[in-house]
Amino acid sequence: MTAQRSSLRPATPSAARARRTLPGVRRTLCAASLALALAAGPAAAAAGGVEWPAARDTAAQVEKAGLTMLDTEQLAMHIHTTLEVFADGEQVTVPADIGIDRSGPEPLYSPLHTHDETGTVHVESAEWRDFTLGQFLTEWGAPREDTRFGAPLAWVDGRLWAGEADDLVLRDGETITLRYTSR
Repeated sequence: MTAQRSSLRPATPSAARARRTLPGVRRTLCAASLALALAAGPAAAAAGGVEWPAARDTAAQVEKAGLTMLDTEQLAMHIHTTLEVFADGEQVTVPADIGIDRSGPEPLYSPLHTHDETGTVHVESAEWRDFTLGQFLTEWGAPREDTRFGAPLAWVDGRLWAGEADDLVLRDGETITLRYTSR
């Protein structure tokens, strides 16, 4: 037993000091991790994922995307595309109510919107036309290529998309996966 006990003792005084200060370092690291998780938002802290909240001024973002808010959901065109987003391997939650303005007595709707956090993008329009992923990302306020991330790579139903992700036309039943990586 004596030999085992002595082998567990620090070999040098500096090793003993390091061992005594380690609990303080652990507390600091735990506090820093908690602060980062809380800064990312409650959903990200709880799920361990990444959160990119929806833009606050829905009407302005919809206009920026070249679309118009409607007082009811239009159903001449009614399709659903699934969007999955990852940033450095962490899944990003697609927020509920992208493209829906609930600030007035009755909600206003963009032709491109979400109702929940499942990643289902609803395309509901008074006319049949092409709507793009770029329009939806503009409404959301999701980052494009910026100081944190390079341009995302896109996959459609598991196949790598060769063009720009913004140019993808939303199609019924398709799953679009975006993968962002840090610079």
